[in-house]
Amino acid sequence: MKAGEVFKLLAKGIHPETGELIPGGSVVHLPEAIRLLYSLAEEFADDIFPQIKRKEKVKLTPDQRREKNRAEGRPANAYLAWGEEEKGRLLEDFQNGIGILYLGELYERSPRSIALQLEKMSLITPEEAAAYD
Repeated sequence: MKAGEVFKLLAKGIHPETGELIPGGSVVHLPEAIRLLYSLAEEFADDIFPQIKRKEKVKLTPDQRREKNRAEGRPANAYLAWGEEEKGRLLEDFQNGIGILYLGELYERSPRSIALQLEKMSLITPEEAAAYD
């Protein structure tokens, strides 16, 4: 990759190795840094850096995602899609009077996730769901 391309990516707030956005608090977002990076991009436009390989994002299996979630302190099923069978059980459990906090533990999801799913099913109002933000 050419040095100029690397500097332009940084000026745009993009990590040149991963292609991901650089967090907002980073120095590359300061106006002075952006101007400097564009100047460097022009100055080194034809220079070549050693080839930078972007990291390939690995698609995790549901079991791997659960393991990663637990390791990072999140409920096991965080960020996993709801299955139809699971939605049916949730409906039944909620109608049987089980509370949202306990349902979160039972389904290994955050109370917010439970509340949003119940809202989608028109079982609670958006205001009631907002209490679990």
